[in-house]
Amino acid sequence: MGQGIGKLSSRTEKKSLPLDYIFLTRPIILIPVWTFFLLGAYHAADITGKSIKNQLLLYGIFSFTALIGAVYIINQITDRETDLANNKLFLIPRGIIKVKAAWTEAFILITASLLTAALLLPGRFIIILILSLILGLAYSIEPFRFKRRPVLDVASNALGNGILNTLAGWIVVSGRIEGWEILLPYPLAVASVHLITTIADTEGDRKNKLRTSGAVLGQRATAVISLILMALAAAAAIIVENRAAFYASIFSLPFFLVPAFTKTKILPENRILMPARISTLIFSIAACFIFKLYIPYLAAVLLLTRVYYKLRFHISYPAMK
Repeated sequence: MGQGIGKLSSRTEKKSLPLDYIFLTRPIILIPVWTFFLLGAYHAADITGKSIKNQLLLYGIFSFTALIGAVYIINQITDRETDLANNKLFLIPRGIIKVKAAWTEAFILITASLLTAALLLPGRFIIILILSLILGLAYSIEPFRFKRRPVLDVASNALGNGILNTLAGWIVVSGRIEGWEILLPYPLAVASVHLITTIADTEGDRKNKLRTSGAVLGQRATAVISLILMALAAAAAIIVENRAAFYASIFSLPFFLVPAFTKTKILPENRILMPARISTLIFSIAACFIFKLYIPYLAAVLLLTRVYYKLRFHISYPAMK
């Protein structure tokens, strides 16, 4: 589940600052990672009857965050030309952070993630990490580069953020994965959100010969399929009796109707990304009902992100409309 970014001011600074390396991991799109990790932990406790140990949960979140943060950095390295064309994620494309420094940060984060898992977490957790890393590399790096392959770009996000992510949270609570079927609505919801975000970058993707699902299908078909996927997430939630996923999916569904049934051929970016932003918020709220401390944490991440981009680049991000 991703979001777009505001346009860069001409007053961009070229010298990197320490905070740049933190925001290079894209904390704002780590929110879905944390959300589905926590939902996976909740379902494991609910199904198995095991209690959630806060210390293990924090170790798990740190380890998984470090790994996915590294994956996001690698994605930005490989996408720097496309991101420059789309005027987004400009820390690497604009030379604020050098490619070598970005690779170094990614390596450090991967090492920290795997060491934390090996020393402090259940054995199966490191398997989830390795699978997530392989998938993340295949998404960004040639010759696989799932990002530029229609269907595979959406499927890999559904697998990574909808299945491996929730299983990571599950394994922190229970080393066994029996009963995991209750997680099935989440990859459908993730696929829905990721698919609709591909519309926003179609122009730059086509210029750089990236055949993303959005670029291949076009705006209308992409929006309709995103709507169907979210409806399927709600239906799957009924079948597996996942109340959290059902309410989150059903409340998200109406916001996918606008881009799916609009008669306008080209929608502005804010209207295209609205369903993704609101759906991400709704699923996060579902996690907040379960984990009350997640509320101030999310608020702090959103506030600090807003302040960072306003002071550093003179833009409003995340966009409020």
